[in-house]
Amino acid sequence: AVTSLTVYVSSPDLVEDLMASFRRGGCVARRTGVRSCSVDHPADEREARIEVAFFLRAWRTRHGRVRALLAP
Repeated sequence: AVTSLTVYVSSPDLVEDLMASFRRGGCVARRTGVRSCSVDHPADEREARIEVAFFLRAWRTRHGRVRALLAP
């Protein structure tokens, strides 16, 4: 199963960087708005949410004060 999740980023300038990081990790990512992107993760929703949330925590540590939130 593939789960599509939406991520919101506080800095529009970093959405492309986030999508590139997801792509390097083997996920499909596409921009959905000025401050958002969609990521397709090859897992069921529960596992995808856990893994994407973990990924976002790591990504945020490299970008200082940026906020990146997984949509409910």
